[in-house]
Amino acid sequence: MLPVVDRDKCNGCAECVTQCPNDAITMVKNKAVINPSKCRNCRICEEVCPVNAIH
Repeated sequence: MLPVVDRDKCNGCAECVTQCPNDAITMVKNKAVINPSKCRNCRICEEVCPVNAIH
């Protein structure tokens, strides 16, 4: 199962965007959005999210 962004928790810091090795995350209206066709389920985004908005 691919990571999911909790939009209520996401604070728009974009740390996940800068750390994703597959360029699978973009910011839309100041919230992270994961592109499932690019995501390789490495879970780096989950590890680097400072507010635990990705799970």
